[in-house]
Amino acid sequence: MKGYVMYLYGIRNTSLNMDWEDAFRVAGDIGFDGVEIVLREEDKLNWLVSDAGQEDMQSLVQSSGAQACSISFAMFREYKGAQDNAEIRDRVVGLVNKAVQACKGMGGAGVLLPYFDRENIDISRADADLLVEDLKRCAPLAEDLGIKLALETSFTSGLLKDICDGVGSEMVGVYQDMANALIYGHDSVEMFLDLPEHTKLVHLKDTKKSDLGEGDVDFPACRDAIAKIGYEGWLTFETPAGDDPIASGKKNLAYAREMFG
Repeated sequence: MKGYVMYLYGIRNTSLNMDWEDAFRVAGDIGFDGVEIVLREEDKLNWLVSDAGQEDMQSLVQSSGAQACSISFAMFREYKGAQDNAEIRDRVVGLVNKAVQACKGMGGAGVLLPYFDRENIDISRADADLLVEDLKRCAPLAEDLGIKLALETSFTSGLLKDICDGVGSEMVGVYQDMANALIYGHDSVEMFLDLPEHTKLVHLKDTKKSDLGEGDVDFPACRDAIAKIGYEGWLTFETPAGDDPIASGKKNLAYAREMFG
């Protein structure tokens, strides 16, 4: 199935071990199509939604030749364990909506929302219902602006499907991560096949903090599953920077182009 679908290749700025500005410049130089920025600080979020921030980001994109593909919204981690606190829930919903605006201003495709539970894998039904309720408050703006909200989680495909179906928005879905699936005891291929319409964005990553193709991920099978569900768009690298991030980026990009076309 290789070669029949056009993908865009992005890389996280942390996978280059660089700040946003340097990551865009280097990503463009070595052939990546875009950069996923990792956003941890509220002051940077406020800057991104400002006129000055949007102008600076657009200038950075134009000068580097690399698009702003997505935001890894690390600030969403504040949500876990706070479901009983209405004030925190309201705050996080507001932050997510602001991240959607920032992503639109950058010209990005989506916002990654991380939610992991290493002990239980899935969250309780009550917590899932609250998550659905809060994502419903984020969905209208995401739909208006055309920005995907993609959960990257430890959850089983069944729970993810229930959450996405509960929200009922074409812009709310799953950020698939092939390595995370294995780490949390799932099957990478089955996660794609179980969630065809809910797969919104995809991370390329291998297990054991290794370069692509050197861990446990079955990339040929994942490639075929991605093609089977009809996914097109960004394949974003969450690969280790290593001692030489530029060399690692080039190596992993060459592997992905050979594997995915």
